[in-house]
Amino acid sequence: MKLKELVNKLLSNRYLAFCITLIIFILCSMPSEQLPKGNDKSAHFIVFAGWAFCHQFVFRQYAKTLIIGILYGIFIEFWQGILPQSFHRNFDWYDALADSIGVLIGLLLYFFTAKFISTEKI
Repeated sequence: MKLKELVNKLLSNRYLAFCITLIIFILCSMPSEQLPKGNDKSAHFIVFAGWAFCHQFVFRQYAKTLIIGILYGIFIEFWQGILPQSFHRNFDWYDALADSIGVLIGLLLYFFTAKFISTEKI
């Protein structure tokens, strides 16, 4: 199996996309003291760019990935808003914005790299 086919098979795996979605949910549900310190917005941006990149390989529908990604980011923020105060989590529109921008960038990355990785037409 060629490297290109192996990478395409890995990125097209629905289980990988589901696991990434689940990992994001778990990390966003953890108390903030248990997470590494750093720029929160850049973490949201990077994670959702990776999410969109992987999901686009599975769904191959830009609009579907964009809408689901933005709604998932907003859902995560609402979820954090109802977590106990001891978790030090809250709803933040700027986090949702960072998630949305990350989704857009992930889709752009897919668009520019898929022709090199994918064995199907884009």
